[in-house]
Amino acid sequence: MTDTSLFETEDLPSPPGLALARKWRPRDFDSLLGQDHVVKALSHALDQNRLHHAWLFTGTRGVGKTTISRILAKSLNCTGTPENPITKPTSKPCGKCVACLEIDAGRFVDYVEMDAASNRGIGDMIALLEKAIYGPTSGRFKVFMIDEVHMLTTQAFNSMLKTLEEPPAHMKFILATTDPQKIPVTILSRCLQFNLKQMPSALIVNHLKTILVSEKLAIHEGALKIIAKSARGSMRDALSLTDQAIAYSSGNMTEESVRNMLGSLDDRYLVRMIDALAAKNGQELIAISSEMALMSLSFSMALQDLASLLQKIAMAQIIPGSVIDEWPEADDVNRLAQTLSKEEVQLFYQIAITSRADLLLAPEEETGFMMALLRMLAFIPDDGKSGSPIGLPHPQVITPSVKPSAAPLKALLKEDSVKASVAPGKMEFAPLEISPESWRELIKNIQLKGLEGQFALQTELHSYQERSGTIMMTLNTDIPQIATTSSIQKLTQALEAHFNRSIKITVVANEKANTVAREEAKDQAVAQVALEKKIEVDPFLESLKKEIGVSVVEGSIRPLPIQKNQ
Repeated sequence: MTDTSLFETEDLPSPPGLALARKWRPRDFDSLLGQDHVVKALSHALDQNRLHHAWLFTGTRGVGKTTISRILAKSLNCTGTPENPITKPTSKPCGKCVACLEIDAGRFVDYVEMDAASNRGIGDMIALLEKAIYGPTSGRFKVFMIDEVHMLTTQAFNSMLKTLEEPPAHMKFILATTDPQKIPVTILSRCLQFNLKQMPSALIVNHLKTILVSEKLAIHEGALKIIAKSARGSMRDALSLTDQAIAYSSGNMTEESVRNMLGSLDDRYLVRMIDALAAKNGQELIAISSEMALMSLSFSMALQDLASLLQKIAMAQIIPGSVIDEWPEADDVNRLAQTLSKEEVQLFYQIAITSRADLLLAPEEETGFMMALLRMLAFIPDDGKSGSPIGLPHPQVITPSVKPSAAPLKALLKEDSVKASVAPGKMEFAPLEISPESWRELIKNIQLKGLEGQFALQTELHSYQERSGTIMMTLNTDIPQIATTSSIQKLTQALEAHFNRSIKITVVANEKANTVAREEAKDQAVAQVALEKKIEVDPFLESLKKEIGVSVVEGSIRPLPIQKNQ
C-alpha cells in the first residue's frame, strides 16, 4: 500500500476542493506506481550521474508522462535542505527546497513545459530554443518539457534537430507523446525512449483504497473495481471517475451508484444474456434489452462488457485453470465454458466487438444492440437436430426443402463422378470430386442473378463432405452481409439441380477468402496489364502518334470480357 506521507502538503498547501488527480499526483519516484522499469533506469542514471541530454516518454493518457517529467526535473535541480544539502543530481529529491516546491507549484523559472498541440510551429520552436542560449537562473539545469511532441510540424522538428543532438551542458530535453509513430526517426535516435505501461486494475483499486482511507471516505470494493475497469489503465482517469462518483453519490460511493453513473451493466445481465443465447431464447433477450433501456444503461458499454466476459469464457475453454477465483463471475464463467461450444463463444465475441461500430448507424442504440443479440442468435451453428432458434429458416446453415432435379454438370467433375447405382430400396452415388478451381467455373455456369448472384460470386469453396447422401458444403465469404436466407437458399437450389444431390451449406465469414469475384478481378487485372503492354508497342498506334500526335489516355484501355469457347 502506498505510503500516504509521500503526498503530505504541509510545505505546499493545496487549494480547497483540489481534484484528486492533482492532489494525489506523485511527487517523487518512490510514490510513482506501475512504472518500475522507468523508475529503475532513471534512478540508476541519476545516482551515477550518467545523464543523457534528452528523454522521450511514450504511453497512453494518464499513465504518468508529465508526472515523471516533473519528478525528473526536481531530481536534476534539487538542492536539499540546510541540514542535508544536495550538490548533484539525485534520485530522491527532498521535496522541500525552493526548486522542488516551485516545480510542484508550476512556477520554477528553469523548468518550462510547452504544449506542442497549441505551440506546434517553427516560430514557437525558435522562441523556445532561443532561451537555451542562456544558462539557468536559479537551478542546476534548464529543463524543457515538450508535451504531445508528435504534434510539432516538420519544420519545427527540423529546427530542433541540431540543438537536441548537442545541446548546451546546462540544458535537458524531456519529450512526451501518446503517438510515437508520428515522431521522425531523426528525433527518436537522439533520445532515450521509455514506454510507460498502462496500470493494472488491481493496482488502481489498491491505490484508490489508500486515497479513500486518507480522505476518510467509505470503501466499496465493487465500486472501485468498476472504476478501475472503466479507467482502462489510466490512473488519472480512475481518480477523475472517483471524484465524479463521490459527487454523484454524496460520498457514499456504492457499486450500484457507480454503475448508474457510468451506465455500466451488472454482471448478472451479462450472464442472463449468454444463458439466453445458449438456450436460444429470443424472448429473454428482448426482455433483457428492454430492462436495460428502462434503466438508461449504455448499450455500447454493454457490448464491451459482454465481449470481456466472452473472452474469459474462451480462456476457460482453451486454457483450463485460467479462471481466477477472486472474480465475482468465476462460477458463471466455469459453468458457461461447459455450456457453450468453443465455436459459439468465438462467434458471439466477434459479433459483440464488431457491432459496437454499428450502434452509431442504427436508428437508436437499443435497436442496434437488439440486432446484435439477434445476430448472435441467428448465426448459432445448426447441429441438424434442433429447429431454428427463432422459428425461421437459418440464415447460415440451410437445408432446403426443394427436391433435387435436372442434370448434373458433368463437365466440371471427373468422369463418372455422379453415376448412380440402384440397389433395392436404396440410391447410392459415387463420391463427388470438386476443387476450388472447378468451383469458380461452376459458379459462373449456374448464372444466378441479382443479390443471389452477387452472393455466389463472393464465395470460396472451403471444404465439403458427404453424409448419408447429403453434400455438406462449407463456403467462405468476404461479405457476410449478403449471405441472406434467400441468397443461400437460391444457391443451394441451383447446386442441387446441377449435382442431383441434396445440399446443405454453411457460410463462414473470412475477409481473406479467395472468392470467385476476387479471382476474376485478378485475371482481369492481369489481362489489363498485358493489353496495355501490347498497345504500347502496337505498330498502327505508333504510326498515328508520329503522323497526327495521338496519345493514349491513361486508364482508358479495357480488355474485352473473356468469352467461353474463344
